[in-house]
Amino acid sequence: MASAEILSQTLSSITGIKLEELSNQRASFEDEKAKLLKAVSLETSQKEKLHVLLRNIEKLPTMGDIDRNPLISIGNIRRYLEQSRCDPSVSDELLADWQSKLEKELDVHSLRYEYASLYGRLVTECLSVSDDAVMETLESPIGGSGFESIGRKEMHEQREKWEEYVFKPLATDTEVINRYMTSLGDKTKESQSAFAEFKKATTAFESDMAKTGHFDLNSLGWVIQGILRADLLSDEKRKVLNDFKDNTPVLLEVADVLNMRMESLARWNWDSKGTPIIQRRMLSGRYRFYHDEDLLQSLLLQYIGTKWSVHMKTALDKFKNSPGVWKASSVPLSKTEKVRRDWFLGPHNGITVEEHRGNHFDHEIFLEQLKVRLDERRGGYNDGASDQHDTRRSPLQIVQELLHVLSTETIIANRLSQEQVVVRSDFKWFGPSLPHSTIFAVLRVFNVSEHWINFFRRSLEVPMKFVVDGPDAPIQVRKRGTALSTPLSDFFAESVLFCLDFAFNQETEGARLYRLHDDIWFWGSEERCVQGWNTILKFSSMMGLEMNEEKTGSVNITSKTETSGRLHSSLPKGDVRWGFLKLDAGSGQFLIDQIMVDKHIEELKRQLDACKSTFDWIQAWNIYGARFFINNFGKPANCFGKAHVDMMLETCSRIQARVFESSGGSVTAALKQMISDRFGVKDIPEGYLHFPASMGGLDLKSPFVPLYMIRDHITENPESHMDKFFEKEDEAYRRAKSAHESGDRLGSRFSPPGFSLPSLLPTSSASDKDEPFMSFEEFSRNREQTSSLLGIAYRELLQEPRETNITLTSDVSSIPKTGRSAQTHYEKWIVQLYGPEMLARFGSLNVVEPGLLPTGMVGMFRESRLKWQG
Repeated sequence: MASAEILSQTLSSITGIKLEELSNQRASFEDEKAKLLKAVSLETSQKEKLHVLLRNIEKLPTMGDIDRNPLISIGNIRRYLEQSRCDPSVSDELLADWQSKLEKELDVHSLRYEYASLYGRLVTECLSVSDDAVMETLESPIGGSGFESIGRKEMHEQREKWEEYVFKPLATDTEVINRYMTSLGDKTKESQSAFAEFKKATTAFESDMAKTGHFDLNSLGWVIQGILRADLLSDEKRKVLNDFKDNTPVLLEVADVLNMRMESLARWNWDSKGTPIIQRRMLSGRYRFYHDEDLLQSLLLQYIGTKWSVHMKTALDKFKNSPGVWKASSVPLSKTEKVRRDWFLGPHNGITVEEHRGNHFDHEIFLEQLKVRLDERRGGYNDGASDQHDTRRSPLQIVQELLHVLSTETIIANRLSQEQVVVRSDFKWFGPSLPHSTIFAVLRVFNVSEHWINFFRRSLEVPMKFVVDGPDAPIQVRKRGTALSTPLSDFFAESVLFCLDFAFNQETEGARLYRLHDDIWFWGSEERCVQGWNTILKFSSMMGLEMNEEKTGSVNITSKTETSGRLHSSLPKGDVRWGFLKLDAGSGQFLIDQIMVDKHIEELKRQLDACKSTFDWIQAWNIYGARFFINNFGKPANCFGKAHVDMMLETCSRIQARVFESSGGSVTAALKQMISDRFGVKDIPEGYLHFPASMGGLDLKSPFVPLYMIRDHITENPESHMDKFFEKEDEAYRRAKSAHESGDRLGSRFSPPGFSLPSLLPTSSASDKDEPFMSFEEFSRNREQTSSLLGIAYRELLQEPRETNITLTSDVSSIPKTGRSAQTHYEKWIVQLYGPEMLARFGSLNVVEPGLLPTGMVGMFRESRLKWQG
């Protein structure tokens, strides 16, 4: 791959030039520094010693402006030296102290060169691990950083299982699927009408897709950005896309070719030579199988998939929201109940729990994998990092919020003495196992034409070959399942799984199925959960899917001792888990499963030991040791309480103690020892390890700092929000009752002329004046539908703690930063924590002058996908 070789040679050349220049500057400075100190030492007078130092210090190569240090002013020292010639009160002791400070500045400059040299040697180490390793980083379809590729037993087992699904078709009964879907849509006149409108929308969409001129600079822009944000491409192809995404002549040529392909879509097909398949290990231990098709194919399929995805999301949203189609999750208040509440209490104000549930489900959960807009950008499931240009939250962020919703619902259900059964599951090998016959049967029910179904069949039946099997690898055609995480795959999956969403809603009389792709959560009364689980089992059997027993389980959470832990025989056995969290039936809280953590501690050790350069080691720690563990402990929120944060801190401490047992139980101690052993540099300050690269540091991430940043802003006891609710509810009732009894009826202020409460109540003969105020039982009935106070408690429990904006002390905040200033709260915390030590050592918050360090090559290493061993 010529472009990769050119990029490698160019960056290596630039790095070499920078390192050579750095070496020359250091040698020149040290030579002149030695001459100056010798000249100073030869002077016998203290005044002359200081005079020689002042006259020459700023002339030293690269010395720069000493006045950047706020503790030193060259101008003042010159003035005081002149004063000393006539004024004996300016003693030799003062002059000697100023000389000492200036000579310390020389030593600090030498130290900064030493650490700049260390940084350069770290880069050289990364480059010189082996030429093959560097080229693997640049050229390999899976990226990497030079880790040795060792095939594990589980790698071969998972590939065998994947092939068993993908290359063996499964024929489902399409007539049964058709009858099932038709019966759901025909249950009411409203649903029949809404489904007919949905079919018309699909026909209109296909008509629009038949038009010419699909690709232009605008559409190519959002197609390319969507592919880049999804992070599915090889490092090489990402570089190619980044190279020409702003190159208008190239984009216009690409648009012409893709428009030609759209016009001849009926003849489109894959290259018979086969699409390369890459097997890549995830930190979870699962292996995923990535297509590495031609870039033009990627662009075409991204465009088509995105268009169909947006259409399906829009059309199914409209279908769901059509009157009389989607069953409500709770029985609405009767006319009598509503009239009485309005009369006694006035019109409803504020958001209730049920309203919040509906908004959350509609905007975050329902068909979450489908795109809302063509130019949508969002992060992937395995990376919670957000981008400032994202238009939507990532799947990881959404599932973290879902955990908060479940915990909040559990707290409220427990305090309102409601039954709370929780069921969790997903489909076994869903992507590879989804039968093509099921996909096409559903699309036909949705009125998708045979023209498009034929195209979708060709797009699914990919001729594939494994890269690791060499150039003569056999080519096999996909007969089942979809590619990984593309818009087209999401369109197929969500179309099929919408049928489950609809069936679940209808069969459970409105219960909500919290489905994120193939991950399934639902909760509520035992009766509803049993009906919901039976619906899922019936659906999976009909559609040719299996439930994943390893991720399937249910829990009965109740305050009643006699029923605690009991489960209906129809409900699935097993734990309710996510990440490293396990739902505890006794407390209703998510707890960290330490046994599972221990398994990943051993894996983290393995991955760190496999790193062949210091920068690889730091990157592996940042991704695995800091981000992965923290993400899988669950994001802190008030519903989890401070105990959850403390549990995370204790676990992080235990992880470090175990992983770095031989070096004092500290990641910084281990890294210092590594650098000392390899490069002979000792007494390294923590700030050098943790400071961001923009300030000359190694950017080692701390898992503790983000937790301490929010610990003081999280609820100590989640139950306190419900305690406060009950107090406010009681106060609101007494206030409303007192107003009624004093004649200041809240509801009557808003009643229309001639309104009479008794006339609307068939069993009452009393006048408005004599109508007794509602009982507390009536006032507090249907809280989730009527109480804005409970809605406030609900949202408070869901709230995530804000980060502490650390106060920078004067010694740190007054120092000019020639690099990028600390911007995030995390960086400010790090700079304040380690800044004073760094100032004492380097005289600045920047370890090295910007521009001297070869950060370009390091940035490229970090942008490349890390290849985990195995």
